[in-house]
Amino acid sequence: MAEINEFGEIVRDSEPQRIENDALWREYQQLEYEIFSHGERSPEKLARFQELEKQLGLDEKKKNAFINAKNKLRASVGQNMTVTQILSAGKEQQND
Repeated sequence: MAEINEFGEIVRDSEPQRIENDALWREYQQLEYEIFSHGERSPEKLARFQELEKQLGLDEKKKNAFINAKNKLRASVGQNMTVTQILSAGKEQQND
């Protein structure tokens, strides 16, 4: 059963799993920041990063959603587009 706490958040019976997943997500995001923004690519960090991707159920399709959407838009137009053109085409499709 779900309840609403004093902050307006929905609290479900599965809190321990949520807390564990939140901790894993925080660790994943920290590693992603360190690896890709700061170039700290030690074998231990890369191995843990890949392990967390598997645990959290991330795959290439989810991680590269922007690239996939951009490629889909380019294919529908059939030409090379700038980022501005891609975003405007995406907004047009969203409004349709």
